[in-house]
Parts: sequence; structure tokens; C-alpha cells
Amino acid sequence: METVKDFESFYTIKIQPFLNELDNEQHSAYNWKKFTLYTGAGAFLCFLLYFIKIFPSGHILAIGMLLMCIIGVFFWTRYNDRYLDDFKEKIIGQIISFINPSAKYKPMGFVSKKEYKASGLYRRRFSHFDGDDYWQSVYNGVTFHCSEIVARYEDVAGTENIFKGLFFVANLNNTFRAGTYIWLKGRAQLPASLADEQYRMFSLPHVQRLKIDHEGFNDMYTVYTTSAEEASMILSYNMMDHMLAIKNKLNKDIVFSFVAGKCYIAVPFNENLLEPSEKGLRDKEVIKNYFYTILLVYNIIKKLELNRLA
Repeated sequence: METVKDFESFYTIKIQPFLNELDNEQHSAYNWKKFTLYTGAGAFLCFLLYFIKIFPSGHILAIGMLLMCIIGVFFWTRYNDRYLDDFKEKIIGQIISFINPSAKYKPMGFVSKKEYKASGLYRRRFSHFDGDDYWQSVYNGVTFHCSEIVARYEDVAGTENIFKGLFFVANLNNTFRAGTYIWLKGRAQLPASLADEQYRMFSLPHVQRLKIDHEGFNDMYTVYTTSAEEASMILSYNMMDHMLAIKNKLNKDIVFSFVAGKCYIAVPFNENLLEPSEKGLRDKEVIKNYFYTILLVYNIIKKLELNRLA
């Protein structure tokens, strides 16, 4: 195994050898996309000229261009899928393996609906639930898995975005049986009416508000729990300090819960975190962004000292 001492070495040894191949695949997909759009537009124009009787044989040419457009769609999809698959394997997979060689990565996998619901972090019922870039590993004695998640509710009235971002689950000591939910202040996931509880929200055990003796934490979060005793054991003063520090550093509405021996953490992001960038892979800052996005999970586990609870 080659020794990688810093990011520059990592980029040179692990990323650079694949860039020409990925560039060629990206350019092929882009060229087939242009071909598809031009032939599609050409077919439409020829049909239009035929119907307004300017180009009598336009329908024949239009049919030919439409067939070429269909071929273009096939090859555009083929090369684009190949590029995405290789990007995941040779860029994202390489970064995950470098940070933790024992990590397992599944580009098309994601955290399950069951775990998302069990977290209680976002209780709004969803009609669409999807994700990608699942990976699992062990760090500081803590077994965890995470992925990007998109959850939203859609009906005839419109779309309600519930959560989009990084969602991860850490396994703690299974002697913890209660549920403790650290929601943003003013956004506690409690029903406003009986209709909310019955039709709009997933179920939650009966909880009580926990009084927290931490002024800064109370300014940002509200804590509800099924067991004040267990919650007090989990939420040390240092942990609350670190939760605030993480929130402030990321400038994100990060939320936490501890349910039946698991820690759930959700970090909202508007952007697609581990997808190809328009800037291209030759831009090292793009690779660094992928690198630090993945490293974020490990840093949170370390900052919160979750190994204390494992």
C-alpha cells in the first residue's frame, strides 16, 4: 500500500490517475447530449416546416432526425451513467477508503425509512423518500452508518420539503432504552392538533420537556425525553457545548436524538454533497469539499465523544 501523508499526495496518487478517463467519459456524455438536443430540435423544426407547407419533404427528414435523437438519448444515458458510476467508485470511494480503509461504501444505498422514522428528528409524514452514498464504518469504537437523504411530501396542493442533507446513525450501548430528542428551539416535533398526530406525523412515545441548565444551549435547542434520568446521563455539559460548537461552525440547523441505544444526527444541506461538480474534477477544491464532507461525520463522532456512550 502506498503511503499518503497529506492531501496533495492523496490527490496525486489516488485521484489524478483517473482524471483523464473520467474527463473522456464526461465529454462523451456531453457530446451525446448536444447531439440529442440538436437532432430533437431539428426534427421539431422539420415537422413544423412540413405542416406549414414550406418544406414538402420535411416529414421524411424529421423522421430521420427523430430516429437519430432516440439513438442520442440511448448513448447519452449510457455514457452519463458510466461517468457517474466511475465517479462514485474512483473518487468518492477512494476518499472514503483513504479516510478509513475498513469502511464499506454503497453508492446507491441510503439510510432506511425505518431508522429515519425511529429518530423522531422529522416527524412529518413523507410521500417521497430517497437517498444515496451510503457508507458504514467504525471510528473510536463507535459503529455508524450514514448517507444523503431526501424526504418530502407531495400532493395536489404542492410540495413540502421536509429534509435534505446528511443523515447518520451511530450505535451506542444497548442498555439505553429511552428516547431523547434535541430539536431546534421553536421547532419541536410536537403536534399542534389531534389531526397532526393522526394524519401528518409519525408516532412518537409520550415525552416530557427536560429542563437544561445550560443557557447557551437553551437559546438554540429544546430537549424532550421519555426518561429524564437517562437523558441526563447522555447530555453532559461538555456534549452540549460541542453540539453548539458544531452548529455554529457549520452554520446549519443540525439536530440530534438518542433513541433505544442509537444516536441519530441530521445535518441539512441544500446542495448535492457527493455528486459531480460543474467546476470539474481538475479543481482540487472540489475534491477537498468531498473529502471534508465525508470527514465531517468522523469529526462529529469525535467531538461529541460518542465513544463514552458506546
